[in-house]
Amino acid sequence: MNHRRQRSAAMLTLALALIPGIMGILSSCASAPASVALDNRDVRLELIEWARLAQNAHNVQPWRVVLGPQRDELLLYVADSRLLPETDPPARQVTISMGTFLAVLEARAAQLGYKADISLFPEGVYDKTTIGSLPVAGVRLHADERATAQYPSAGDIDALTTPTVKYRMQPANLPPTLAEQLSDYSQPGIEVEVVSDPPSVARLNELSIEAFSLEMRHEPTLMESYDLTRMNGRQRRREPYGISYTANFPVRSLWLINAVSTVAPQRPEAYADAGIRAFTESMEQVTDYVLIRSSGNSRPTQVEVGMLLQALWMQLHSEGYMALPNSQPLQEYPAMDQLYRTIHREFAEDGETLQMLLAIARPESGRHRYGPRFPVEVLVAEEVD
Repeated sequence: MNHRRQRSAAMLTLALALIPGIMGILSSCASAPASVALDNRDVRLELIEWARLAQNAHNVQPWRVVLGPQRDELLLYVADSRLLPETDPPARQVTISMGTFLAVLEARAAQLGYKADISLFPEGVYDKTTIGSLPVAGVRLHADERATAQYPSAGDIDALTTPTVKYRMQPANLPPTLAEQLSDYSQPGIEVEVVSDPPSVARLNELSIEAFSLEMRHEPTLMESYDLTRMNGRQRRREPYGISYTANFPVRSLWLINAVSTVAPQRPEAYADAGIRAFTESMEQVTDYVLIRSSGNSRPTQVEVGMLLQALWMQLHSEGYMALPNSQPLQEYPAMDQLYRTIHREFAEDGETLQMLLAIARPESGRHRYGPRFPVEVLVAEEVD
């Protein structure tokens, strides 16, 4: 019996070593949007069906959509019941997640022959007290067969519905042509830089590991991530949001992971230790980074960064790469302040904000499942609360 217990403990340690995943800003996509006949359905629901698959902070899916009385308008709000007060106290990452949603919505609208006119913060910019009550964006649709989106790649169906594999990865060694294409996403006020020189990559790996370890040792942020982790299929069905490890393991072994984690769920301390080990080992495979910097840090800028990020991420995905959001050193809670200042001093100019730090790799082969996502009806509200 003791031998069995030791073996079970060893299996549990191995199986759950990868659970924390990259606890950064964004989580992997869910499943293919439902196929609908648009003449029998409000086109806005079709757009939300796709946009709900956008990358987002800790997969909390912080979106609430209010449909206007006319079938050509909607308002997008932050769902303030799904914030990250410990890891993202200023809601910067959540606001970026509003941009990823809008990028997919606009791209899908253009595919269907609609121009989506997006007006950011039509009732003013929110703060901590008004974040759920002021709309992030108003959207009005116009039929236009020649409509084009600012970021067409944001709505790439194959990329949207491909899981972001984590940890099972190989070095990317980005070709110069792709690195140039990624840099071309830069726009006035927002710069995209590809970093591939070994000394800089090594330093970014070092800062990422130090920041990840701090987050996993700092009880408030550890527990926020731990409480948002769905350990098994039952939890993912009951609460289809938050962090899951479905993309960390190939389908052929996922059943065992589900079974073990159901019988003996991991405690927070072990969760932290396993996450730090797995993260540290994964950084050995990273040869390239993508940095996104902005000259300002206003709410509209954060949304615009999110739209750009979604498109850039989908291009990487469609070309066979994986993006790991090492956002820990960019987070803005007091315990992270020294590392936040360090990475800005070394990789940003005075007055710039590092909005995203993506480690780029290639996934190993295998079939993976998607992370949990809310159905459309959960994201749509009848009216403002």
